[in-house]
Amino acid sequence: MHLKVFLPLFAVLGWVAGSLGHEPVTYPPGTGVAPGSSGAYTSAPPAPGATGAPGGGTTGSTGDGTTGSTGGGTTGSTGGGTTGSTGPDIATLIAQTAELSTLNSIITQYPGLLASLSSAAGTLLAPSNEALDAFISGQGGLASLTEDSIQDLVNYHLLPLSRSSADLSVAGGAIAETRLLDADYTNLAGTANVIFASAYGSTGQEVAPSGLKIYSGVGTSANVTSADLAFEGGLVHVIDRVLNFPRTCTQTAETASLSTLLQAIQTTNLTEVVDTTPKFTCFAPTDAAFQAAGINISSLTNDQIVDALKYHSIVGDVGYSTAFEDGREYQTLLGVPVTVHKRDGQLFINDVAVQTGNVIMSNGVAHVLSGVLSPPANGTGGTTGGTSAGSTAGSSATPLRDSFGISVGLFLAVISSVYFVFA
Repeated sequence: MHLKVFLPLFAVLGWVAGSLGHEPVTYPPGTGVAPGSSGAYTSAPPAPGATGAPGGGTTGSTGDGTTGSTGGGTTGSTGGGTTGSTGPDIATLIAQTAELSTLNSIITQYPGLLASLSSAAGTLLAPSNEALDAFISGQGGLASLTEDSIQDLVNYHLLPLSRSSADLSVAGGAIAETRLLDADYTNLAGTANVIFASAYGSTGQEVAPSGLKIYSGVGTSANVTSADLAFEGGLVHVIDRVLNFPRTCTQTAETASLSTLLQAIQTTNLTEVVDTTPKFTCFAPTDAAFQAAGINISSLTNDQIVDALKYHSIVGDVGYSTAFEDGREYQTLLGVPVTVHKRDGQLFINDVAVQTGNVIMSNGVAHVLSGVLSPPANGTGGTTGGTSAGSTAGSSATPLRDSFGISVGLFLAVISSVYFVFA
């Protein structure tokens, strides 16, 4: 029977089940840092249907961006926008830049793109000739792309604020809002999707800068090869790869070869929930992490799997690494908090290192973990085995927004309803 028929009927039951719950089931703990790597994100396919032509959208403000606060976690763009950029218009700048000749040839073929480009202001992340050639080849040629799909990808490469390379290279990294609002790639309660910019790795925590990168969907990244090319109204940064669109949670898990996590979601019939809940944060253990922890999804009960998924999930303002404060606890859907640590050039959830951080999803973010989080039997905190990243700072869990409790309750209601229907 259709899922949507049952959701309203059992929402109250779900709320009760989520509020009362049952004693958390302790499954075999992880080892902190699993040996080896899952190999995720090394060969993700190109984003479908677009070239990196610039333009798209209305002009953005040049005021300050909203900072991603620690503890409270606002998910808007971080840092202040650079104002007062001068130079030629953006179309002229692209035409005069040799490494953007492929981009220039594309935008001249689409009058709509050229028109939107002329009104663009902010920051363009412009794919180089080599990046666009590789992308177009992977899509089967430019003729296979629609103008709408090209415009979507343009919007994901265009930031409404003028952001210099210095703005984007701050320690800890920066979340920057784009112009991408298409519902296929954005489900963030009305706000546009984002990119993560960092010169300090995917978590923003590396000790020394290693070159500015832009992180996008399914955990892929692009290097900034030429920065701060000024046009009237903003800046252009040349990148060496076309950014991938953000995907849903399960699409991200599938593309990134997180097959054990995907199996857990599918076994409990929670695909629709994790894919459609706005502002969702997923802590995603690698396959190697599950194996090292001795966890076999097929041998667990549905209650155990649901508990495990809840302990690896947060709903509220999106938990980008910029929103996390060192030593603070954050409430999970299980009702048991995790503790975030920023130590020794790494980001830790409890004492489990984040292997790949800030994997942008259509409805939030995923942080790929090198171990599996295991809630303690007493339900008051918890870590997996391995080297401790540090002690917590206080005992109260910090929600990512004031209305976090409401979001948790609603989410648990949906989970319980889905589980009731399909169990």
